[in-house]
Amino acid sequence: MKLTNRQKAVIVINRANGIGQVKTRRILHVLDNKPEILFDTISLWRQKILSVVGEKEYTEICMSMQTGTEELENVLERKGITVITILDDTYPESLSVYDDAPIVLYCRGNVELLSENKFAVVGTRYPTKYGVRVTENFVADLSSRFCIVSGMARGVDSVAHRTCLDNFGKTIAVLGCGVDVVYPAENKGLYDEIVERGLVISEYEPGVKVNAHIFPARNRIISGMSRGVLVTEAGEKSGTILTINFALDQGKDVFCVPGSIYNPASAGCNRYIKDCQSRAVTSVNDIYDEIGLKRVDLSKPSALQLDVNESVVLDELNKNGEMHFEELLQIVDLSVPQLNSLLIKMESVGLIVKTKHNYWSV
Repeated sequence: MKLTNRQKAVIVINRANGIGQVKTRRILHVLDNKPEILFDTISLWRQKILSVVGEKEYTEICMSMQTGTEELENVLERKGITVITILDDTYPESLSVYDDAPIVLYCRGNVELLSENKFAVVGTRYPTKYGVRVTENFVADLSSRFCIVSGMARGVDSVAHRTCLDNFGKTIAVLGCGVDVVYPAENKGLYDEIVERGLVISEYEPGVKVNAHIFPARNRIISGMSRGVLVTEAGEKSGTILTINFALDQGKDVFCVPGSIYNPASAGCNRYIKDCQSRAVTSVNDIYDEIGLKRVDLSKPSALQLDVNESVVLDELNKNGEMHFEELLQIVDLSVPQLNSLLIKMESVGLIVKTKHNYWSV
């Protein structure tokens, strides 16, 4: 990609040591959003820059100017990476309103997706079968109306992206590393498919590896660019809690799927629901009701339509996560053929699934 002088100047300022998003935006402001003027003679603008930063930081910017962007441009060209700065018309308006908005976005894929209506779906890296199923069900419906945004982490994030793609939807993966770095490595196939059919973005320059200190910051981008945030499953100490907190600070609607009180994997969602910091949702229509969209016909049976034995089976599976056929036989007043018939019926309508070795789960 060939950078404009304005884009080069923004990158130069942004990569200088000690200059974060807030100070960069202030510098751009005092330069009337025309930072390319620095390439003429930066010393002419010294006093304006010093009105925002100190002498040491000004020196850092001067050093960054000398480094230039030629090497970066070669990488962008070779890897097919597009740059969008906060001064570009294509920069997402939903992000630009925040003081800590990323100054530069590095993109691989269809950058037009940045202008789509977006909804974030996030959750634990270690979902239960319940969490996977919930994510699949919600995303299958949400992806018909929204571009699904997530972080491409293992677990719920990966399920959200995969389900969206499988339903021919649009998806954006926000990385906490360089846009050309696949993390986790097991997601290489998913990454390639998102680049081909969706969009991968990052605020970090190509080649930047995952770092525990910078990785969490990408969560503010996930929530910031989205209409709302859905958390399908999250433990009490899940990294997803960071996304929830960012979303709440940004004034976004947060929706959490409740889970069993006996399952630690749902403790985070249940706490935010209990503390009234998020809305409990059990179907996509709960989200649509809240944000003013027309409901959809889900055509799925409700718990009120279950008979006594079906309710018992569903309650126990929600509580325990997974149970063997013989365990279920002990808690219902049914023969082996009757229970087998009941389980097959519940599976056929999508209430439960059969796993290996005659185990069942929701």
